[in-house]
Amino acid sequence: MSAPRVYTLLIYSSRSPDAPLSAEQEEAMLEQHRALQTEASARGELLAVARLDASAGGPSAHGAGGRTEMIDGPYIETKEWLVGFYLLECASEEEAIERAKMICPIADHAIEV
Repeated sequence: MSAPRVYTLLIYSSRSPDAPLSAEQEEAMLEQHRALQTEASARGELLAVARLDASAGGPSAHGAGGRTEMIDGPYIETKEWLVGFYLLECASEEEAIERAKMICPIADHAIEV
């Protein structure tokens, strides 16, 4: 068996930050996240987790011809927003995918492993 590797689960939402979840939807989502966090913690896999707020449109750094160019935001146009992430130490990619499936049923979300 190979040594465990660190996997990042990137959580994207297609729901606009201006369209918040209802209290019931929020609680259902948090319940799925609590289940993942409890299981991953019990197995010693959970390294970090964070929920991210929508960008307020701050500046962004862009590489240009060997130098960095700063552009005032909002600049990056997107249809999906990075809303959170997990860092998990799993024995295999398949195991990391199984963890992602625990939170993937949330409407308007996509998980990148």
